[in-house]
Amino acid sequence: MAMTFKQLEAFHAVIVAGSVTRAAVMLRVSQPAISRLLADLEASAGFALFVRTARQLSPTERARALHAEVERSLVGLGQIEEVARALRERGEGQLRLAVIPSLLSAVTGQMLAPFAAAHRSISVCVEVAATLDALDWLGARQCDLGITFEPMSQPGIEAETIGTTEAACVVPRDHPLARHAGPVGPADLAGWAFISYRLDSAFRADVDRLFEAAAIRRDLRFEARTTAAVCELVAATGGVAIIPCPGPALAADARLALLPLRPGLSSQVLLVRAPGLLSPPATAFTDFIRTRRLDFVGVLPSSPAKGQRP
Repeated sequence: MAMTFKQLEAFHAVIVAGSVTRAAVMLRVSQPAISRLLADLEASAGFALFVRTARQLSPTERARALHAEVERSLVGLGQIEEVARALRERGEGQLRLAVIPSLLSAVTGQMLAPFAAAHRSISVCVEVAATLDALDWLGARQCDLGITFEPMSQPGIEAETIGTTEAACVVPRDHPLARHAGPVGPADLAGWAFISYRLDSAFRADVDRLFEAAAIRRDLRFEARTTAAVCELVAATGGVAIIPCPGPALAADARLALLPLRPGLSSQVLLVRAPGLLSPPATAFTDFIRTRRLDFVGVLPSSPAKGQRP
């Protein structure tokens, strides 16, 4: 017996909701209907999906592995429905864009806002994701385009440079280094608790090499995956960090001060895609940003902020 969409939908709902009762509410059907669909799916799969006790269902390891594929399929179907809705209501469809967190502010302000104003018939869906997740989505055709600054090494992904970022040092606003005259370097950061990116980050490797070249040991107290998390730790702990793209939101954060870094550390901003034909909205976006001069560095101060003592 072949699996059906309704069986997979019920299976997904039970995994997400945690019980047959809540899954029935989510799908607006009866509990016996959910139980029947699960039984039919188990018959189709040829193995048990849940361990049944008196009060709950617990998914087996096989069920969790199957759910990962089911979830991807349902997401794809949901995107098809969303594209159909956009075509029906707007006429040109939807742009699906994956953006890494540290570039989100610059991308929305310099790319998406003017693009949306110029292409009112195109709807836009933005997914914020780590680089590896964005590349996986592109490979699975769950996104049209991605914007990242990490080096590309994944096969089957095409990339073009659309800008450059300059790294900056971020410290608490009342930190002694916030009054530093001019750029700061590795030696200035020695002795302060250093908040770093995770070891699997390409930018972390660049920063590590910067300190190794200067023969400076850091007090590596904390690490985080995203720039937002790194900056929250800086604000909360009084530590210091180096970030790849100091966007307008960080420049406006009253808790933090941004300082130029010397020697400089730059990263290319890449527009990435899977090979093959792009959708009309993705083509329109690609053509649009190729005609624009993108500034990812403009918020970085070249001297102490007004009111700060050198």
